Amino acid sequence: MRYRTLLYMLAFSGKVLAQSVPDSIPTASVSKVSGEELYRTPAANITNTFYGRLPGIITEQASGEPGYDNASFVIRGMGTYDNNDIAIFVDGFQVNNTYFQYLSAIEIAEVKLYKDAAALAAFGMRGANGVLWITTKRGHAGKPTVQVQVRNGVQQAENINKPLRSYDYARLYNQAVSNDLYAVNNHQYIYTPKYTTTQLEAYKNGTGTDIDWFDEVLKKNAVFRDANITFSGGDTTTRYALIVDYMKNQGLYNVATNATTSNAQIQRFNLRANLDFSFFKIFEAKVDLGGRIEDRRYPNFNGPSLWNNMAVYPSNVYPVKDETGNWSGTTVYSNNPVASLKALGWTSTHDRTLQANFNLKEKLDFITPGLYLSEAVSFNTWTRSAASKTATYARYYNGVQTTTDVTSDLVASASSPTNQYDWKQANLSAGYDRTFGSHAVHALVNYFASNYIEDWNGNFNGSGYNTGNNIFHHYTNLGGTIDYTYRNKYMLGFGFGYSGSDNYAIGHNHGFYPAISAGWIALTAPLYLKVRASAGKSGNENSAQGRYLYQQYYGTSTAFYTGVTSLNSNTAIAPTYIANPDIFAEHSMKYNVGFDMTLFKKLDIIADAYMDKRGGIITYDQASYAATIGTALMFKNIGKMTNKGFELTMNYHDTWKGLGYHVGGSMLYHKNTVDYKAEITPVNSFSKTTGLSVSTPTGLIAEGFYQTDDFNADGTLKSGQPVPVFGAVQPGDLKYKDLDNSGFVDQNDVTKIGHPAYPSLYYSFNASLDYKGFDVAILFQGGAGADFNLLNAATQTLAFVSNNNAFPMAKGAWAYYPSEGIDTRSTATYPRLTTQSNTNNYRNSTFWIKKNNYLRIRNIEVGYSLPEAFLKRAHLSRLRLFMSATNPVTISKLLRDYNFDPETPTGYPGLKSYIGGLSVSFN
Repeated sequence: MRYRTLLYMLAFSGKVLAQSVPDSIPTASVSKVSGEELYRTPAANITNTFYGRLPGIITEQASGEPGYDNASFVIRGMGTYDNNDIAIFVDGFQVNNTYFQYLSAIEIAEVKLYKDAAALAAFGMRGANGVLWITTKRGHAGKPTVQVQVRNGVQQAENINKPLRSYDYARLYNQAVSNDLYAVNNHQYIYTPKYTTTQLEAYKNGTGTDIDWFDEVLKKNAVFRDANITFSGGDTTTRYALIVDYMKNQGLYNVATNATTSNAQIQRFNLRANLDFSFFKIFEAKVDLGGRIEDRRYPNFNGPSLWNNMAVYPSNVYPVKDETGNWSGTTVYSNNPVASLKALGWTSTHDRTLQANFNLKEKLDFITPGLYLSEAVSFNTWTRSAASKTATYARYYNGVQTTTDVTSDLVASASSPTNQYDWKQANLSAGYDRTFGSHAVHALVNYFASNYIEDWNGNFNGSGYNTGNNIFHHYTNLGGTIDYTYRNKYMLGFGFGYSGSDNYAIGHNHGFYPAISAGWIALTAPLYLKVRASAGKSGNENSAQGRYLYQQYYGTSTAFYTGVTSLNSNTAIAPTYIANPDIFAEHSMKYNVGFDMTLFKKLDIIADAYMDKRGGIITYDQASYAATIGTALMFKNIGKMTNKGFELTMNYHDTWKGLGYHVGGSMLYHKNTVDYKAEITPVNSFSKTTGLSVSTPTGLIAEGFYQTDDFNADGTLKSGQPVPVFGAVQPGDLKYKDLDNSGFVDQNDVTKIGHPAYPSLYYSFNASLDYKGFDVAILFQGGAGADFNLLNAATQTLAFVSNNNAFPMAKGAWAYYPSEGIDTRSTATYPRLTTQSNTNNYRNSTFWIKKNNYLRIRNIEVGYSLPEAFLKRAHLSRLRLFMSATNPVTISKLLRDYNFDPETPTGYPGLKSYIGGLSVSFN
């Protein structure tokens, strides 16, 4: 019978101890991926290497800008409508996202994802959303080994959604202003253009102003560079792994990084030393030191604002500079995108991070075989300092200065390292691992304590109330587990966590989280089949609503009025919300059944079905208080939600005449339902959001466009048509369904109109070949069952409104000007154009909801390893050359029809990369 190391989670902190048990015993639902696999995807941020590689996790990136390119994670779909953040642990201790996301893949040995109650109960109040457990590389007994790896290449935008150029912008703008005069022109469409035929011809032949702001601000290629060296080795008493990794990633901005300007750039050194010691036959000690030194530089202009301005500013608004060399600008379009990049200077930050872990284990076999103790502490600290050189510039239009700004020299400034966090953790455990004939027992009890403090003016503070600076987070847990195995075939397990958090008042600040699990090896050979099940409870103490909600807090209010003949507004102290002394942590009841199967040692199948019942979700009690209460409502533990689904992973591997090959894939289907959230009962049942999935879009049902024959001569709607209450309508406006047959279209007609933004089906498939030193691997990843609301990209969708630009979708606008040969009434795919706000057209409706299914090639890698005969002569153990491409191809209807990337539709785009590399090992 083969044996392997099975990692058991035995405390809320994620303390994992190695137990020597048969490899067929695990009863928990766990996915894993090696650091070597993650390294195949070249990325500055480790979160972007997980796509399609770790079954059960949904990954989504919102921006590709260096330093702001982290992807978000959700485990098995949305489990709560509160905070879905997962807990992350590195080498046995919890870390925050800032530490985790800038780990280097070269540091990582393995990542495991814990998903069910058997795996999560022992994490107590921090297990409900799943746990990502990361183990870094350790040394080995044997000859010293040195590995050097170098990667270099370029990154490009996956997609740039550009607005219309000057000719099409002006042509369509003429329609918009003409449409706006419909009522003035006695409810007739009379063509009244702003731009003349001469101006249109100048835009068309290139003699008029026609600036592509994206081409002016961006360049095609950005540099990505990475190099690392690893030393490892040791003997039976001392082992070591020493890693140094250097990474540099530049942005897409077309500007040099020098004393006066800067591209977006991140440059980082990752340093790691993991040491293992064995002495006096009973002691094992570990020292883990993981640090990071990181420098970032950016143009001195808010990145999202710069991308917004490139999209909003029309191509014909002004040239980059006027004839005398002054930066162009107007009071409406004041922030010239190129000047924002080149004339305002730069900002920078310098970060230093260290995680230091110390562990001592005592094997007490002299008392009774299998007994041991373990003590561990962790210190994690981060500091940031900032520096900048800033300037201003004057704006001109047609030779006249348009703003009060003046051109100034660069002014330098710097700050001491006051932004920081400090995290101290301790872990004490006692375990017992022994086999008696056909019986095996594995038990552990563990106590954990955590003290975390942050001093930060940015996004470390979290969301909700009472999350400011210098706030402590105190947390403790007593956890344990016992697992029994009979004849390596029948398995029973019990685990628990008893957690305490300072987020809640005494009497409500502790919780007990038990779980049970069972497994049965039904078949062994040639077909292997294991069936397993688990059920149990876990908690979520990290509410997005805030901290200390049991205490009454006060803020300022301007709602206090005095006066006799006139009212004067006064500032006064008022409660920010109604405190609830009985508030406690959200809890989760998890149920999981699954099986693991292997056929003829070639085909592996893992399947799981699960259900997560959430209760006690912290929720505003809207249903119990009047809207006139005068302050934010009381939070209560009244929310309920259900999330369920299934996972399937399959892998086939074999060899044929020296050709090794592998094909595999995984899929996750999930669906959640909000069971209760104290929703105010709407007038009509179809308007309820209770019973829908989290973030399900709601709105009106669109029924096409109003046509000219829908109106009377005076512009009123003909009899029999429901009247919209959102403002006056005219031909070309959107028409909506009167669901409740009231004769009016209003908020009472709002209903479900689509699916949430997260895909309900998340899948990947991969294949690889290797033959005589050559290897090739490809990874596909996709999502289905999600919708995208075009109104969430208002800059690209709302043509001409509020001085907005126009994008290609506006070419499909409804228009009727027979005198100009314009008639799109029967072919229109967009409402009539307007320069005015339109509360009828630009509101949530089925018209704006589009399917967001996609499939990407996430990674392709081709490599060649030199033959052993050559390596011996060169005193090398391995030399491999490789090339890779990341995100080279995306298939998406949303991308094809509207030029929106399915993950990063606006702002700094996601990136595709083309990289070449070298890996050399010798010992």
